[in-house]
Amino acid sequence: MSRPKTQNKLATARTRLILDKPFLGALVLRLPLVAADPGWCKTASTDARKLYFNPEYIGSLDIQETQFVLAKQALHCALSHFARRHHRIRSRWELACDYAVNPLLIHDGLKPPPGTPVEENFEGMTAEEIYHCIDQFDDETSEFEKPSDSLGDEGSHGPQQNGQSPPPQESSRPEPDHENEETQELARQPAELTAQQQEDLYILWQQRLAGAALQA
Repeated sequence: MSRPKTQNKLATARTRLILDKPFLGALVLRLPLVAADPGWCKTASTDARKLYFNPEYIGSLDIQETQFVLAKQALHCALSHFARRHHRIRSRWELACDYAVNPLLIHDGLKPPPGTPVEENFEGMTAEEIYHCIDQFDDETSEFEKPSDSLGDEGSHGPQQNGQSPPPQESSRPEPDHENEETQELARQPAELTAQQQEDLYILWQQRLAGAALQA
């Protein structure tokens, strides 16, 4: 899918969220959408400042699944998952956050993409509670590497919903092609948030969460 078509799909999904799910739509509006280098972003991710997406991955989804991806990243931010990891193993924490958020969106009527991790036993639990229930999860041998403060890389870990596997994805950085605009200006992996940045963003997202609740 071409870059303009991908951007159009994202814009359409975001608009539908605003109209159909105003609370989630208001949160998604706070995150600029940025095409990311697939060398580090396999699907979608956030550092609480921007929402990064792999254009090829978004191209493989339908509009409803794209809505789920956008809402999930925004909800990770609204719940301050980026500031609550502390000493915990990154990949294990991110999986716990996914298990906490995904059922909320599914129960709200959103359609998850293939490969979305869901576990009924974890429903109603916080990410901190789920974290301690996850075992045999080795950060050093995690299938995908992600930035420390990015969350919710769709379909990248854990048991898969309905036994489905995520769509094939490139695992290496694409060769630069100055003749092809589709491979240009893809965002690099963002730096890890400092403690001060986490604190500032925590306050900001609490304000945004309150504002979104008023619009719902």
